[in-house]
Amino acid sequence: MMPLFVNARFLTQQVTGTQRFAVNIARELKRLRPETIFLAPPAIMNQHAASELGVEIIGARSYRLYQKLNLPANLLWEQIDLPLHLARRGRPRLLNLVNTAPYFYQNNLVTIHDLAFRLFPEFFSRQFAALYNLLLPRLARRARQVITVSRHSKQDIHSYFKIPPDKITVVYNAVDPGQKARDNDSSPYPWPYILAAGAKDPRKNMARLIAAFLELSDSDLRLVIVGNGDHRVFSGSPPHAENKLTDRNQDKVIFTGYIEDRQLTSLYSHAVCFCYPSLYEGFGLPPLEAQAQGCPVIVSNRASLPEVFGDSALYCDPEKISDINEKLRIIIMDEELRSRLKQKGLGNCGRFSWRESAERILAIE
Repeated sequence: MMPLFVNARFLTQQVTGTQRFAVNIARELKRLRPETIFLAPPAIMNQHAASELGVEIIGARSYRLYQKLNLPANLLWEQIDLPLHLARRGRPRLLNLVNTAPYFYQNNLVTIHDLAFRLFPEFFSRQFAALYNLLLPRLARRARQVITVSRHSKQDIHSYFKIPPDKITVVYNAVDPGQKARDNDSSPYPWPYILAAGAKDPRKNMARLIAAFLELSDSDLRLVIVGNGDHRVFSGSPPHAENKLTDRNQDKVIFTGYIEDRQLTSLYSHAVCFCYPSLYEGFGLPPLEAQAQGCPVIVSNRASLPEVFGDSALYCDPEKISDINEKLRIIIMDEELRSRLKQKGLGNCGRFSWRESAERILAIE
């Protein structure tokens, strides 16, 4: 039987939620099917994962040419070099884990994580939204099977792209088993803090969260916001989170920028709570990661989040600053609630497994 091939272009990208999904699924596929072949362009950022997976680098010469001509090298590699290479190897099944795939290839499994670019185009750069709106519906229709990360996203893909439900397989995210804070790990800050993620992504709703946080009266409490953003992806049109700050209160909110997994794990484990008032999610991995570290979470009541978190989280209306503020007050004041959410959160993490998700992919006919 011909082995499964995997488009490992995700190894050239900074690790965020979709890349984390791809890396962990890839690792499980390698364990379950050691003969799986991973193909990538030369510009690998995640060298550790590439070595672990035994990645084959292809298209190096043309990739250098794309770069020399100042062309989008990763995109052209995926659309030209990858399908040509696969044609020479008998046109095997190709698993694509991060939204895009070679358009003219006929044997694709395509993963579409969510339709944020369609439902919230104002939050994305014009070029990014145009590319995804052009490419993804057509990829979904041409694919052998579409993979997505929640029942909610499956319904969106069915509704907006008119893909039959039986052509869409739900494969959940999970928590990386290696991400566990050390027991003797001390808090990274000398004061209590609320943790949030998604500083530069308007969909994560940080401007409203900051406004809600600044209405709290606790003088010692800080808000720590992790994450960065890519100007090629996100639009600058919505109000920036930083605009909520003045000289009087700017020391209350800390923007860390992009941080490594070990630092993030420590931040999760010492936070009073993790607040994620997102306007739309295909899954919602950061609050699940927080739960794995014993951190109680507040999430919005939108999209996939109730599906993923059930009764293990406190819910807020992401469009109402007053409601976000109220839920922050409740969780800060109620130690018993925090303890209960901590236990429910740890139990919720057990519902999801990278191995089971990889097995669902391998079961696709």
